[in-house]
Amino acid sequence: MYYAKRIFAVISLNALLFSTGCTVVPTTTGKVSNLMTGAFTAEVTITNADTESKAVLTRYGTDAWCVVFNEPQTLSGVQLDFVDDEVKASYKGLEFSVPQSAQAIRTELQDLMDIIDDMALTPDLNGKSDEGKLICDGAIEEGNYTLTFTDTGIPTEFSLPCYGLVILFDSFTQQGAVSQTQTETFQITTLPETVTDSGIEIVTEQSEISTESVTETEIAEQEAMIEITPEQSQE
Repeated sequence: MYYAKRIFAVISLNALLFSTGCTVVPTTTGKVSNLMTGAFTAEVTITNADTESKAVLTRYGTDAWCVVFNEPQTLSGVQLDFVDDEVKASYKGLEFSVPQSAQAIRTELQDLMDIIDDMALTPDLNGKSDEGKLICDGAIEEGNYTLTFTDTGIPTEFSLPCYGLVILFDSFTQQGAVSQTQTETFQITTLPETVTDSGIEIVTEQSEISTESVTETEIAEQEAMIEITPEQSQE
């Protein structure tokens, strides 16, 4: 009876080990050339827990980025310039504080830009190879992230689960390498006066103002077309 129990226990243990071993999926490492070391542009679809936005994302070099929104309507035409840890917003040349509706996206995009700037320091990308894709995992202060590339090094998706964020890349195009001197001399063209109300939303029917000559009357007319929340009007 003792030997029968022992044989049964050995058989059960072997069966457990066999079934566990069948569920193990081997991880294959991969490497592709890094196409993000210089300047590039891409169309992006940004989806987080609350909204979906579409924009054109451009990298000029380290700490030099530009995002121009196409959707939603409240952000259409709004441009965010990220240069040396400073973010400026503008609409057809009129500079203003970053709209409240874009604050969350601004933070999420800044995380993506910092990650890519770090990646740009190496000529190759290393990660997990999975069905023709390269998956690069990492962590920042906010949480873990994943950047997915094709087997030729083109970025396709960035996800940051802590924000419920997914950014899809399309029409990725390299613009050529950017030297450090070019990056340092990249500047944002601004107007003499700015609109400083926070939480503003731009009306897409605004008339365009020339950046070459802007009078106080034109600025006042442009400001009148900016929608201000009820809380701001009470102030």
